[in-house]
Amino acid sequence: MTKKQTELSEELREAVFEAARAGAAEAYTQNTGYVNYFKAMETLLYNYKKLAALVADEEAYCEVEYHAGRKTFSTTPQAKGFIQRKTEAEIVEEMREEKQKQFKETKSGFDSLTRAISLFEGHKEFVVIRLYYFGEDINGNPREGGTATWEEITEELSDAGILKEIKTARRWRNKIVNDMAVCVFGIPAAVSAATYRKAVDK
Repeated sequence: MTKKQTELSEELREAVFEAARAGAAEAYTQNTGYVNYFKAMETLLYNYKKLAALVADEEAYCEVEYHAGRKTFSTTPQAKGFIQRKTEAEIVEEMREEKQKQFKETKSGFDSLTRAISLFEGHKEFVVIRLYYFGEDINGNPREGGTATWEEITEELSDAGILKEIKTARRWRNKIVNDMAVCVFGIPAAVSAATYRKAVDK
């Protein structure tokens, strides 16, 4: 095979890969609408500590406040011309059951998120997650003043000999958040991240 043929085949291969990536991304966005998985993952990370506190106390989560005087009529006729009135106890029990259902769903989602995050705790980039989203220091302890600015992050990591530039810290953040999003949201997030990274590379 000549050099010209080799170059042509490499260009063709790249064109095919690019078309496949673009086609996958377009098909996904047309079918389900555009979702920014990076931003979605950021929202989960920003609220992770609040979610942890929320699911730590099931009893408090499921506590029901009943206000007397609210409408207490069933929507199902029990007899001709008669609608059965529910007791306060029945209403409170229904509200408690709904709260318990919500708690189980929230706890299940939180546990899945925790498992995904734990996969990255040993990565060098995770220190940025601690500082920028969790309000922790580089060792995972609560940080005075909460979450850090990029300037503060860079200063702390530079003092620790980890990195020196804001650009590096942000690049680490982008990489690890995209990778976490793939673990949390699956294939659609992978397509979105690949498309984004290709655009940035250009």
